[in-house]
Amino acid sequence: MLLDAEEWRPMPDAVDGWDPGTDLRAARRVQVHVTRFIQETGLDLADVALTVSWTSSTTDMTEAAPPVRFDPNGAAVVNATLVGERLSGVLTLRSTISLVHPSGGRGLGVAAVPGSVLAEHVQRVVLENVSTMFPVHEIDFSHTRLSPTASWHLETSTDLIAPFYGTFRVLINKRDRELSAAVARGVKDKRQQVLLDELQAGIATLLLELALHLRSELSEREEWPPDSVGDVLARTIAASPLSITTPPSPAELAEFRTQVSGAVRNLGRGRIFE
Repeated sequence: MLLDAEEWRPMPDAVDGWDPGTDLRAARRVQVHVTRFIQETGLDLADVALTVSWTSSTTDMTEAAPPVRFDPNGAAVVNATLVGERLSGVLTLRSTISLVHPSGGRGLGVAAVPGSVLAEHVQRVVLENVSTMFPVHEIDFSHTRLSPTASWHLETSTDLIAPFYGTFRVLINKRDRELSAAVARGVKDKRQQVLLDELQAGIATLLLELALHLRSELSEREEWPPDSVGDVLARTIAASPLSITTPPSPAELAEFRTQVSGAVRNLGRGRIFE
């Protein structure tokens, strides 16, 4: 559940209007059928606890609320404050019912190791889409140097000291009316979701490739000014599990593209596997 204007509502797939740095109040409520639980797990309800953790796709930070025990009626509630400064991109919320006490001598097939997960639920919540991550402008590409049949263009900079959000912006070709409508209105149906996922993945791929091309320059400093081009690109590389660390040769291009595609999805960008 998400606390929205003093009212608890089911956690949505996307938090509209979320501002970077804004805390979120979340709650996970679980009800266990006590008799069935004991019969099917061989455990006592006192042996387990409800846990909730969350990971931000772009900051790669994982945090957790303190575990909560179940009451005699099989109910447990975790209330958590998700600190806005540590959130961005796509938020992955993981809830588990986990063993907290060793259960030696309970028989074959009974969970015995503390930390064992008996039940799990994972939900992804989009906090930032393309329109919140970058300034977005709609123009007619036929009046510019850009290809009139391209759908979008990302303006970039290689000045690593420059402010990222002041130099990077997304241009949408107004001739692509479907994409323009999806960006302007947000997700209204599955087709618009696919269009925005494709745009988000394309931009994330371009950022990662740009960061790889500038890797040697990025390594010249341990830290870049917060939210500078260097800071964002350095964090992009740090969060991306790539084995290829330099721009590819022609022979490596296909493997490179596959690795970048996987790294982008690992960051929570684009279409996520269901």
